[in-house]
Amino acid sequence: MPDRANDCGSLPGGTVRFGEPLAEAVKRVAHDELELTITVGTMLGYIDYPSHYNNDLDTPVGLAFSVSKLGGPEQPRSSKWFRALPDNMHDEQHALLSEHVEVALRAED
Repeated sequence: MPDRANDCGSLPGGTVRFGEPLAEAVKRVAHDELELTITVGTMLGYIDYPSHYNNDLDTPVGLAFSVSKLGGPEQPRSSKWFRALPDNMHDEQHALLSEHVEVALRAED
């Protein structure tokens, strides 16, 4: 999904609401941002963003999960599917996802 502020690719994300189970938050964000219905798999890891706090910005932390699509559009709005990680992605997201995408793509072959 594009990050309009930095003109680079970015994972969907949002805030976990008070009392909301984490898996339900992941499903909600996928639906709200991508119009997708998903099942939530295992947590892949967390993403710390030194590029933000080293530049006097906020201090976000991201959690990345494997998911399976159950329903929704072939091409989610404002987004695109990829078979390899895009070059114009946040460095921190790219670092975490690089090993997981390669593993997932090998499993598809």
